[in-house]
Amino acid sequence: MIKRGPSLDGEAAQHAGQAHALAILHAALDAVITIDHLGRVLEFNRAAEETFGYRREDVLGQELAELVVPPELREAHRQALARWTAAGPTAGAGGLLGRRIEVQAMRSDGSEFPAELAISRVDVPGPPLFTACLRDVSERKSAEDRLRSAEFRFRTLVEQLPLISYVDSSESSVSKPRYLSPQIESILGRTVEEWLSTPHLYEDSIHEEDRERVLAEKLAAYELGEALRLEYRMVAADGRIVWVEDRSVFVQPPDGGSAFRQGIAIDITARKQAEDSLRQAEARYRTLVEQLPLTVYIDRVDASSSNIYTSPQIEPLLGYSTEDWISDPNLFVKVLHPDDRDRVLAAHSRTHATGEPLNIEYRLLSRDGRTVWIHDEARLTADPAGSEPVVQGYLLDVTARREAEELLRHQAFHDPLTGLANRALFTDRVEHALVVHERIGDEAAVLFLDLDDFKAVNDSLGHLAGDELLRAVGLRLRDALSPRHTVARLGGDEFAILVEDARGAPAAVHAAELVVGALPAPFDIEGREVFVTASVGIAVGRDKEELLRSADVAMYRAKASGKAQYVVYAPRMDEHVVGRLELVADLRRAHIEEFVLHYQPTVELATGKIVGFEALVRWQHPTRGLLQPSDFIPLAEETGRIVEIGRWMLVEACRQTARWRAALAGSETLWVSVNVSTRQVRRPALIEDVLQALEDSGLAPDALTLEITESVLAHRREEMAIILDEVAGLGVRLALDDFGTGYSSLSLLQDLPVHTLKIDRSFVHSLDIGPERRAFVKAIVDLAHALELTVVAEGIEAPAQTVELQRLGCRYGQGFEFSVPLEAHALEELLASRRTLSARRPEAA
Repeated sequence: MIKRGPSLDGEAAQHAGQAHALAILHAALDAVITIDHLGRVLEFNRAAEETFGYRREDVLGQELAELVVPPELREAHRQALARWTAAGPTAGAGGLLGRRIEVQAMRSDGSEFPAELAISRVDVPGPPLFTACLRDVSERKSAEDRLRSAEFRFRTLVEQLPLISYVDSSESSVSKPRYLSPQIESILGRTVEEWLSTPHLYEDSIHEEDRERVLAEKLAAYELGEALRLEYRMVAADGRIVWVEDRSVFVQPPDGGSAFRQGIAIDITARKQAEDSLRQAEARYRTLVEQLPLTVYIDRVDASSSNIYTSPQIEPLLGYSTEDWISDPNLFVKVLHPDDRDRVLAAHSRTHATGEPLNIEYRLLSRDGRTVWIHDEARLTADPAGSEPVVQGYLLDVTARREAEELLRHQAFHDPLTGLANRALFTDRVEHALVVHERIGDEAAVLFLDLDDFKAVNDSLGHLAGDELLRAVGLRLRDALSPRHTVARLGGDEFAILVEDARGAPAAVHAAELVVGALPAPFDIEGREVFVTASVGIAVGRDKEELLRSADVAMYRAKASGKAQYVVYAPRMDEHVVGRLELVADLRRAHIEEFVLHYQPTVELATGKIVGFEALVRWQHPTRGLLQPSDFIPLAEETGRIVEIGRWMLVEACRQTARWRAALAGSETLWVSVNVSTRQVRRPALIEDVLQALEDSGLAPDALTLEITESVLAHRREEMAIILDEVAGLGVRLALDDFGTGYSSLSLLQDLPVHTLKIDRSFVHSLDIGPERRAFVKAIVDLAHALELTVVAEGIEAPAQTVELQRLGCRYGQGFEFSVPLEAHALEELLASRRTLSARRPEAA
């Protein structure tokens, strides 16, 4: 009897085992492929299907190399398989079997990917089988690539930074670096390898004066795990001293790895050198500041401008020490002059609020009670030592300048000869009076008076006697009239009176009667009795120009009617202007050949040596004879003819001077001065005229001086200053004529390229009056010397004036004492015969 049971059970068990094995194979996460010795696929699990994109039933029996191996690797695969088959069960297949290796695999769509492969040989009866276990490592490789890229970028970044990066052990010892960036070699001269391999190299390289401090602070920070920031010196391999800023922090990796110190060291040698240079510069600056002739200060931005720093010059200026200013925040307010306090504090507040620069002048009261004028200039700036802005500025003692300006201001509105109001002040008073009278519906009254036959006094007794007479007349007019009235000298022998009385015309007539009655009494002039009368014109009106013109017309009518009387203006008097209009018409028609130049020498007062001359124009009128400048220059100004006349004067004066300098021995350094009017000072006319005159004559630019009066700058001052700057740029010199008779100020002299001041004849003639008059001249001379300007005195007519001017420091002068203005041929004879002039008057040619 045949028993089949066990046989069937064995087969079932075999099938069950195979099923279990297949189930396990398909449950594997990695791709598992079984091939025979020829490389044909015997088994292909689900993970393999997903990995390579093939279905199992499609690949069974197919050559694996054709399915999953890139074409360029298939032959190598086949050769390796043949070697593994031939090697036998114990040969190890060339060392690859049983190990995981990385290979390049291929999917069904031809795309390649990196894979991790493990191959096992299965020895069965007959040729062996091989099982390949393969895992797609694309994501892992991509992550590794990204990590390597990031590490490369980080390392590249770190090693390109202008600093040393380092990683230290977190232990207490500070000399065990784990990493150093290569910049350490360029900064300290030793390679990374030297630093990592040489014991105590770091400690030994710290400057000996810093070593103990640095190591102590590092040790403490490392032990406590605190952040560290140090600045210290290190000694480079070549002996250089290198300042470093060393910063590090304690780092505990989030993955639980060992802690470490991460830090940077920056080369701050340049910064330290700059700081040292800055300290030296600050020391030099402080020394410089404390030697300046002014006080430098730094104030807080608060209500009282309390002080942070004041240079020591403040003590001799005001008597308060620098400690006084810092300790008493209200000292500045206390020493401000009461009349200036509100204005100054408002200016300071405006600077604090808006940042507007401060530029102000005011008075301070010194400890000993003196009043000191201060020029205060400051700006709001950021405080390098703090976040709040501060005011930085300087105080300049301008007391002397203020006193000089006050003197000049008085001169600007007062006649220097008589002390009376001058034309500017008189005109201002008239304007004010017209406003007052208009409010009450009344008219203002003005008197113009001209001394009769005054020229005869000048001609017979000289200008000094004439000046003394003018002073005496001014004094008598003041004594005769009420103090309410304004008495002014307009120029020459012309006076004017503003009648400050509500009665208008009757009050004016009464004032005229007082004037006419007061003058006939004799004047004692140089021990002689001199008699003088006046012709007075009276006008009443509401318009300034009409009022002054009418008074002038009435005055001329009084003179024409017999003198020594007063006349009230009537409209028919305008007929007298016909003669003036005729002269204007003649001037318009005049040929340039009718004008001639006379030359008045300028001499060195100490020696009488002729150093130059002033060119003065005359008009040879066809019927009226030789006219003086005062007869036609004002009309030329009004009509504009002055431009042509002035241009001709420049050309002729330059031509004549150049000829004399070339032809006459000893005349090579002579210079000529030419007056220019307001109308001439226009761009580009004046520049072109000067250039043309110099070019045509060949005269050196520094041999030409242009004389201007302060009135030239009365209007459009900035424009005029620019033009005169251009003229001076040519090398031509500029002189301020009649200095002190207009509105003079230091700013005028600072703004203009002036080389010479000409003291007006009225100051020269008043030298013998007393100390006050001499003080005027002394002030002008001292001012000129302080500004390094040449001074020339005009109108010198007596030896005593020459002596006094020399005593006051004036070097040059001109006037009748030396020579009247001469025609060209007469001056040429004088230059040819002698170069000096004694105190006597040559006859005019």
